Amino acid sequence: MEAVRTIVNADVLAPIFDLPWQSNNVKVEVIIVPFKENRTVKGKSMKGCLKKYANPALWEEEASAWENHVAEKYAIT
Repeated sequence: MEAVRTIVNADVLAPIFDLPWQSNNVKVEVIIVPFKENRTVKGKSMKGCLKKYANPALWEEEASAWENHVAEKYAIT
C-alpha cells in the first residue's frame, strides 16, 4: 500500500482540522493512506485463544484476586 508523507507547518492545517495544540509555527507530519471499506476480519473469534495458558488450580482464586492484591499492596487487614 502506498502512502504520502510530508512535513508541513500546522498553520496550513488549522482551517481544516481542530488541532489539540497551539499552531504557532509548529511543524507536523502528515501521512495519507488509502481508506479501505472492509477492514473487519470475518471468521475465527479470539475467544478462548489463551485457554492453553490457564491454570485450573487458580480458577477459584480469580473471584477475589483483585481484592487480595489491593489488600496486599496497601497492607489492609
